[in-house]
Amino acid sequence: MMKRSSLFSRHQSSRRRAAVAVMTAVTLVVLLIFASFAVDLGFVRAVCGDMQHTADSAALAGASALWEADHADHGTVKQRALDMIERMQKSQGFEAMQDQIIEVGKWDYATREFTPLEPGAGAPFAVRVVSIRKKTPLFFAAIMGKYSTDVLREAVALGSGKCGGIWGLRGVRVNGSVVTDSYDADDGVYSADTAGDNGDICSGRDVRASGGFEINGDVMCGFGYEVDINGGSGEISGTTTSNSGPVVGPVPDFGNILYVNDNGAIGLTDGGRSPWRAGGGWDLYLNANDNVGVPPGEYYMDTITMRSGATITVSGQTTFYVAGKVDARGAGIVNVTNDPKNLSIISTGTVFEIGGTADFYGSVLAPYAAVNLYGDSQWFGAVVGGTVWFRGNIVFHVDESLSIVDFFDPPMPTLVK
Repeated sequence: MMKRSSLFSRHQSSRRRAAVAVMTAVTLVVLLIFASFAVDLGFVRAVCGDMQHTADSAALAGASALWEADHADHGTVKQRALDMIERMQKSQGFEAMQDQIIEVGKWDYATREFTPLEPGAGAPFAVRVVSIRKKTPLFFAAIMGKYSTDVLREAVALGSGKCGGIWGLRGVRVNGSVVTDSYDADDGVYSADTAGDNGDICSGRDVRASGGFEINGDVMCGFGYEVDINGGSGEISGTTTSNSGPVVGPVPDFGNILYVNDNGAIGLTDGGRSPWRAGGGWDLYLNANDNVGVPPGEYYMDTITMRSGATITVSGQTTFYVAGKVDARGAGIVNVTNDPKNLSIISTGTVFEIGGTADFYGSVLAPYAAVNLYGDSQWFGAVVGGTVWFRGNIVFHVDESLSIVDFFDPPMPTLVK
């Protein structure tokens, strides 16, 4: 009996040892699987971070080519992005240039989707980069037959080009028969035969247009906004694109013009009246069809009010600083030199309405105002308003020689994805 019991005990002990061995093996496999998750997942996440930095940097580098060269060709954009990928990859200890994806196109703010454009199919303002690292090695995952994985990271950056001439910081509306083009007054007077195609319409928000407009230039809306063409037979010869970031408007500088100015040089109107309202202050007021001549100089006005048909005539380099409202609907300012550089209107008011039948040569800087341009007339120069609304049959010739045309640099390239 003793021998049989001893034999039975030895069998039980062997079975226990076998069970423990199996459990140990299973536990070891489970531990290795967890180690795989911990080590391999951590490693892959680190690689993902590197690849995301690569994609972000390459997209911004490509977008900078669009930003610098005003919608540069696709080849320049892609090469700059590729150069950045190569530098980033070398710092990360691997090279796989042939696997990278670089595309040039446009970005839809509403759907947050990128659409590639073929060369010549439009003005790109977005760059998409997919940074790829194939066969990234794994360590403990090899136990499960997984030896490597592919890592992909995507980035989209925007890089808009320059836009100048007609700026509505908070929006532009084009109604009626509006035509734009450009010329350079330093090269001589405007000629339709030599007119340029930089009659740009630019906005920090929406651009809304209807009617029979003809824009010989680019149309650029604000970051996250749109160009809305509502019926009509309008044409845009240039590109329709978006800013790559928020637009910051200029701040007018009046200096000490309130106290040191040439207001005393303004005499009576052609009708024999004082152009200043009674009661003090510098409120300029002209009756209907009256005119006042203004010698060259710098002038300060609290407000300007001109009834229908009234005109202000300037004969040399003249600057008007206006603190408040400009109400000159149906009226005009006549620059007899026909050189836009000789007339500059700088306003901090919130309303700026002007326009009759007289042609306008000059620049308007009214970044806080609702600028309304009326009448059947031609404009030679540039305008920057809070909003700009064309209300009539206006032909606007942007003078590219004016400094206000280049007042805005495009926003720096921006990551949107």
